[in-house]
Amino acid sequence: MVAAARHDAILRELELRGSLRIAALSPRLHVSEMTLRRDLAELESRGLLVRVHGGAVSSAVARQQERATDRAGRRQERPVATIGMIAPSASYYYPQVIRGASDAARELNCRLVLGTTNYSEREELRQAERMIAGGVDALMITPRGSLVEGSGLHTLLTGATIPVVVVERAIDERGAGRLEWVRSDHAYGAELAVRHLAELGHRRIALAARETPTTDPLGEGYESTMARLGLQEHALQRVLPAPGVGEDVTIEEIERFLDVCVEREVTAALVLGDVDSMAFADLAAERGIRIPEDFALVAYDDEFSALAAVPLTAVAPPKHDLGYAALRLCVDHLRQAERASRAVVRMMLLPTLVERESTRIAS
Repeated sequence: MVAAARHDAILRELELRGSLRIAALSPRLHVSEMTLRRDLAELESRGLLVRVHGGAVSSAVARQQERATDRAGRRQERPVATIGMIAPSASYYYPQVIRGASDAARELNCRLVLGTTNYSEREELRQAERMIAGGVDALMITPRGSLVEGSGLHTLLTGATIPVVVVERAIDERGAGRLEWVRSDHAYGAELAVRHLAELGHRRIALAARETPTTDPLGEGYESTMARLGLQEHALQRVLPAPGVGEDVTIEEIERFLDVCVEREVTAALVLGDVDSMAFADLAAERGIRIPEDFALVAYDDEFSALAAVPLTAVAPPKHDLGYAALRLCVDHLRQAERASRAVVRMMLLPTLVERESTRIAS
């Protein structure tokens, strides 16, 4: 690539993203890091960008990055914006979402402020009020369930004067609202699993899931895919209860689900949640049901499915990309704040299927 083309690519990258990293851009342009450093130096001499450690920022971003001094006397870059993030958990599923948002914040020189709610409606409202009052420039939030029009949280968020992005949740509104969202297409995730199992020759495919915000779209995707494949007469769905701490009700329900599978000659299942998927596999093994020879199993979430006694094929929602895309959407909104009008963005990201031994019979 000639120098003029490289310079054009560099400036397009800065116009699009506001910053770039040499280590990430050099392989994309098929040039050495040394060549890219020389390009950045030349463009800086022409006043078209500002070099920083490991890369460069656009002139517009550089003007926003006023310098400050920390207690040790070191020079620090002032964040372009402070983005609040409210997640229901930091222990399952959401650590990767948080990491994605953190990666985007670091790339865009934003400060990320995190709060967790432990799936408490009262706490998510309190934290949202606190962050908005505290002066965050934009807010990412994952409510306990679907965000319902007329609820206290919905009223707060729609009335906020800052950009708000709902993450991994639907918004239940009568008309098109102004709130933006980024979430996984769980119906498509179910389709991936059912089609994978059908391609392996399974006709009787079941679904088991606890009642979560993922369950409804998962069930819709399962039912529609079974119908499109002409397998609706064999469809079997079971809703698993959500137990309290120390209760065995889920294990009992999984045993009953396994009983029904055996009774109806089901040979494959999609189970929501790695814990329940692994429990199902263990109970099947105790009965002498071999996975995958006698029964194929797909987990949904893929947090630690690979660590099961028989590593589980899993549907993996794009958790890291959810956080990354949501934070970038916040920043894009801030950059376009002066525009008279702006389309509301609602983004669906597609899960992927990770094939492992639970559906793979060795030849």
